Amino acid sequence: MTKTVIKGRFELDKLLGVGGMGAVYKALDRRKLEASDSDPYVAIKLLNEDFQKHPDAFISLQREARKSQTLAHPNIVTVYDFDREGDRVFMTMEFLEGAPLDKLLREHADVGLGSERASAILHDVSQALIYAHSHRIVHSDFKPGNIFVTQKKGAKVIDFGIARAVSEGGIASKAGEQTIFDAGTLGALTPAYASYEMLKGGEPEPTDDVYALGCVAYELFSGRHPYNKVPADKAFARKLKPKRIRALSRRQWRALEAALAFERCDRTATVDKFVHQFFGKAGWKWAFGGLFVATLVAGGFGYAHLEQENVAEQQRVKVELEDKLQRELLERRIADKREAISRLLGLSVLTASWERDLRVELDEYIDLNPRDVSFPESVRRQVSDLFIAAATGQLNLGNLEPAEAMLGRAARWNEQVEGAEEIRGQLAQERKELRRRLEEERIAAEREAERLRQQELREQRQLAAAAKQRKIDAVLDDMESALSCTFGMQISSIGSALGRLAELDRAKAAVLRPVLAEELAGCFGRLAVSSPERTAGLLREARIMLPAQRLLADFDIDYCAHLRPGSGARGDRYTCADPMRDGGFGPQMVVVAGASGRPLAVGRYEISNSEFARFCNSTGKCTGVQLDSGALPVHNISRAQAEQYIQWLSAQTGRSYRLPNEIEWFAAASANGQPEVSDRNCTLRYGGIERGLELVAANAGKANPFGIVNAVGNVQEWVVSIDKKLIAAGGSRVDAMSRCLATSKTLHSGAGDEITGFRIVRDLVR
Repeated sequence: MTKTVIKGRFELDKLLGVGGMGAVYKALDRRKLEASDSDPYVAIKLLNEDFQKHPDAFISLQREARKSQTLAHPNIVTVYDFDREGDRVFMTMEFLEGAPLDKLLREHADVGLGSERASAILHDVSQALIYAHSHRIVHSDFKPGNIFVTQKKGAKVIDFGIARAVSEGGIASKAGEQTIFDAGTLGALTPAYASYEMLKGGEPEPTDDVYALGCVAYELFSGRHPYNKVPADKAFARKLKPKRIRALSRRQWRALEAALAFERCDRTATVDKFVHQFFGKAGWKWAFGGLFVATLVAGGFGYAHLEQENVAEQQRVKVELEDKLQRELLERRIADKREAISRLLGLSVLTASWERDLRVELDEYIDLNPRDVSFPESVRRQVSDLFIAAATGQLNLGNLEPAEAMLGRAARWNEQVEGAEEIRGQLAQERKELRRRLEEERIAAEREAERLRQQELREQRQLAAAAKQRKIDAVLDDMESALSCTFGMQISSIGSALGRLAELDRAKAAVLRPVLAEELAGCFGRLAVSSPERTAGLLREARIMLPAQRLLADFDIDYCAHLRPGSGARGDRYTCADPMRDGGFGPQMVVVAGASGRPLAVGRYEISNSEFARFCNSTGKCTGVQLDSGALPVHNISRAQAEQYIQWLSAQTGRSYRLPNEIEWFAAASANGQPEVSDRNCTLRYGGIERGLELVAANAGKANPFGIVNAVGNVQEWVVSIDKKLIAAGGSRVDAMSRCLATSKTLHSGAGDEITGFRIVRDLVR
């Protein structure tokens, strides 16, 4: 079977577990294998697909790697590096053999892990959190699934995936991280272990980890969650209280109760304080003290007479056992310190913080083991050798001051530094050589001064250019934020940003204007599908902002193109009207599917007297035309006058209106062959019902399935036939109902009469 290989190096072997950020695999490091490393395996974490979609996913993993690398502690998993291959983002860390604590707890549900084992694990993870908090890092997702119980190295805390640095005021903003990325936005909390404040969105504090530690401790000793996995906010609302664990002493139970308090003001402030309250001041006595006392008590019940005779002996054994446990604790702490120091030496980064951490660890080791002088001396020599090597490298590069600084730092670790005198001699020789060169270059001093002056001018120009670029970048950021393709888009904000950009860089603003026009035109095209009217307002603002951009000047919003053909009968929301240059809107229209299947905008009503009168008033071309009530369809006009109206309307709206052709009119009037509307205004006299006596309003009557009103009856309508002749279609009020149909048509001279009107059509702009 072919195995997955990442970066040509890490060969995935098997899945170890799945967490909130992704999956962790055991992987073979081919480089270690090539180097015959006895332990060629590493653990590799891959982001899952859901988490990877988060825009800050790559940053999150990098933060986790960096924070974990700063935490050099035996109870915190060692992180090596993070990297990416294509869309896959991953992090490598040490491979551990054992089992995650959540698995162990499932195997010991309702009983716990036993006092001795539970105490050992609790001690290990507490030390890890104390160390992390001392580096101002809160884990923020501490839970059994993030604790790994190894076979040989005790318990280790893993997955600082949403760990956050804290200061006295909350989240630290060092290096601008807060504005760039805050891991809390990933929402990766585990509700059952998150504190009340974290669930409410509060800033992280060490006491939040105390709450999670209390939940874990409760499960270690009892095998169940203190609140049955109910999140802290809901448990607080229900006033839940954890059930007393009888296996714990009164002191231990009080300590655990304080750690599990819902509100920070009642909860233990730090893990260190919780450890002192839970375990007491005797350190590792907690690990076996209970077992020792239990043994003595059990013996006392069974052999009371022996106890009375051997009180002194029992006291001596107790003291010896306590001394042994304290020695074991001390030895373990010494071993932990040695491991931490060795790990820092392995990093060899030679930074001020690295040196400070190493001194702190070494001083603590000396306090723990003052009789061991060889190990501290060895560490000092190794650190001194590192600085000497760095000084030599700087000297070879000609960097005299860094070389001297490294030499001074080496001397602070070891006064008797091998090679120091040689380096000092080389430094003196280099300085002498430098003076000689400066003397030789005295003649060229003026030219050098000029060169330096020019260089300073260039640097000043570069600084000014950089400052200008930062301002430009800020303006572009503002412009990009304002350029959101929604009806709430603030065109004025974009214009303001463009104006500021022109003040900073006129050429760049000129280059950006057509780009903005193209971006806005594309946006308006998408918005017009939903609401042409609202889009038109944005277009007007954009044209004012970018008056010289032809793309916007020529951008055409068709007020009807967004409608679905055949939807006009559903109400006014499914009709359209084109805005007119003199104000207001043209005739109301609906969109229909023509006989050819091509969408077409058709007048919903016959052109009315009031609509025709507007043309007359605007142009003064209707001398002699007598118009009846404004609501009635216009009649007694000639085709020539109708065409004049259509030309005027086209000029007012910028659209090309016309009379429908025969095929278009029939498709719209019959709704592509659907049954006729029942209330046609045609001649009918039957059973007391009379129709067709007079014209009715153009908008009176029932619409057909396409939303067309009075297509049949009322006035017959001018239509252009297939052979370009003028016909009157649809019948009129004087036609009998039986002959008043969508198929009714007759040739027409184009002269005005009482029973002939028209409606308009136009093609859609797609």
